[in-house]
Amino acid sequence: MKFVIHETFRTVNTDDVFEFGLTEISKPQDDEDLYRADAVIIRNQKVISRTKPSGMSEFDVIRSFLTYVGINLRALPRDYAIEFELYGLTPDQYIPLTKSIREMFDE
Repeated sequence: MKFVIHETFRTVNTDDVFEFGLTEISKPQDDEDLYRADAVIIRNQKVISRTKPSGMSEFDVIRSFLTYVGINLRALPRDYAIEFELYGLTPDQYIPLTKSIREMFDE
């Protein structure tokens, strides 16, 4: 699977490697009003979660992907009892979902 957005997280207290990826955004023939892509979460090279973010624009798809990653990044440590190395940042600081997208890109 080829990703246009891809992030890899190694864990501090295990040997697990988590990857988050978004494929190329396309506009399917069957529904010309929505853009779509595939988003996946991979743990140790095995897909553990998959979704198909869609929206009225390519930006909506990216925003949906960021939300998907943010929600799962917060849930994964609880579900798997792991710690991510985010270079000193908390998950809220790494993917600040409480800020507007405009504020994120302005930083």
